[in-house]
Amino acid sequence: MKTLFSCLILVVISNGTFAQESMDQISEKRVREMHRVICLSDKDQWRKFIKENYTEALINKPMRANVQGDNPGASQPEPTMSDNLEAKVKMFERLHNDFGASKIKSITGTPEGLTMILGNDDGMKGIFQFKFEKTKPYLINSLGIQAEN
Repeated sequence: MKTLFSCLILVVISNGTFAQESMDQISEKRVREMHRVICLSDKDQWRKFIKENYTEALINKPMRANVQGDNPGASQPEPTMSDNLEAKVKMFERLHNDFGASKIKSITGTPEGLTMILGNDDGMKGIFQFKFEKTKPYLINSLGIQAEN
């Protein structure tokens, strides 16, 4: 009886250990999910992904994009939290337009986080650099994107 009880304790302990996902696994799932969502043409899904996978600090951070056609010298009012979220949704729209038909070429770990490289049949390449929180739930707290033709 004592042996059966000891075996049950070991099974319970080991199941708890194996059931937990590592930071690397969770981070990679977030990166793959971002690609899946970029391929959708649904703004509500983009907004949902941002709310569920970005840290609040990243959502609230104003966008800094160097996009052809932007006028960086134009004076604009200070953005609100809602404005920042909608700016990120617009970023997803641009990403969808550029990478909606892309394939993941690679996902690699870096000392800071993960790098995902996307590629299209037309030669467009996207390099996405992600940084994550160091504690659960390991949300995305920094994202850099570079597109190349």
